[in-house]
Amino acid sequence: MSKLFSECAWEADLPSIGSSFSFSKKLGRVKLKEKKSEDSVRKGDNNKKLKEQNVGWSVLLPKKDETRNGDSDRKGPVSTNRDRNGKVTNGKNDNPKSKKRKAPEDGYDRHSAVSTDKSDDKSSMKKRKSNDHLKRTKQEASKKCGNVEPAGSLRDKLVERLKGSRFRYINEQLYKTTGEEAKKLFQEDPESFVAYHEGYRHQIVQWSMNPLDRIIKNIRKLPRDTVVADFGCGEARLAESIPNQTYSLDLVAYNSSVIACDMSNTPLESNFVNVVVFCLSLMGTNLVDFLLEANRVLKVGGLLKIAEVSSRFDNVNEFVANVKKCGFELVNKDLTHKLFYFFNFKKERTVIKGSIKIQPFSLKPCLYKKR
Repeated sequence: MSKLFSECAWEADLPSIGSSFSFSKKLGRVKLKEKKSEDSVRKGDNNKKLKEQNVGWSVLLPKKDETRNGDSDRKGPVSTNRDRNGKVTNGKNDNPKSKKRKAPEDGYDRHSAVSTDKSDDKSSMKKRKSNDHLKRTKQEASKKCGNVEPAGSLRDKLVERLKGSRFRYINEQLYKTTGEEAKKLFQEDPESFVAYHEGYRHQIVQWSMNPLDRIIKNIRKLPRDTVVADFGCGEARLAESIPNQTYSLDLVAYNSSVIACDMSNTPLESNFVNVVVFCLSLMGTNLVDFLLEANRVLKVGGLLKIAEVSSRFDNVNEFVANVKKCGFELVNKDLTHKLFYFFNFKKERTVIKGSIKIQPFSLKPCLYKKR
């Protein structure tokens, strides 16, 4: 022993062989590393070997600084560590924070639920953005190339707009002119009369009720021998709907049953008919002439039925007074409906044109909105 370690200075009270001990090195130091983990000692792992270099019966313990440097330079046996439960770990990711959390037994993990919600929100946001992008691209393409619509539908829309605008123009002209001037207008342009009635039919569809239906219902209650004159008949629907003899009068003959004439000068005989109807046809600036013509053809005691748009009346009492001047007496009136007013007059006496002076009057024009 003295020969082997003659150059070493032994420390006093060396421990027994097999336990940890140290010695100082003067000339040549012998390096030895003995590594055992606490877990392997606890479990008695005798399979791990110590790597020795120039080992004798005594071991020289290195300094703290040297052990750190020596560990990085020297490759020793792979140590196995065990956790508190006795499971073997490889030394990597021993930090409990880095370990993956296990899902609870009930199958619900709050953190995973939050993450899935966030992922769902992100995916929905991506979908919305993509949809918005598609919409923008479509709008840009439609602006560049024009809105592509079926040729038929686009043409129909344009035709309907043209019809509507033409109807409004003709309607305004009829309120601003006399009956004679309106007759000339339609004689010069017969197609305008057809266009006017087509537009009129479109307006009727939008109404909550058709006032002609109410008049038809009332006339059906009268005796069958009642003779009716429909002033401004249009398509002569009244004559088709009642069993009575009916004379349909208008500026232009829509069909063979219509008599084309001016409403202030009809070909009917005097004191001939029992009922005269003005259903939405008191148009123009010479309403006095129309009412005096109705007085002429009606028998004494005959009925005058008037239905007009309520917005055309500024003063209902003034209108009733003007009709009375034309030889009529008010029987009843119905002003309860929102769109239309209904009047029933009875011929009290015959008034010849020019026999008395009656101030001309008219109703407000009924202007239809754009369709």
